[in-house]
Amino acid sequence: MLEIGDTVELIEKVEGLQLEVYGQYIVFDIVYDGRFLYLQDNFGVYKVPSNAVQIVM
Repeated sequence: MLEIGDTVELIEKVEGLQLEVYGQYIVFDIVYDGRFLYLQDNFGVYKVPSNAVQIVM
């Protein structure tokens, strides 16, 4: 189960965002019962569907 502060990897392109597939991001927030995540990198915070990411061990 994902938690705020976890590192995740984007596994599919998210329409409308210029995020790198297979790039790693930090989970900034989890909303709508986990259906969407806010991911953070050095440039900003992005809203993505939770099925577009996988947790990095």
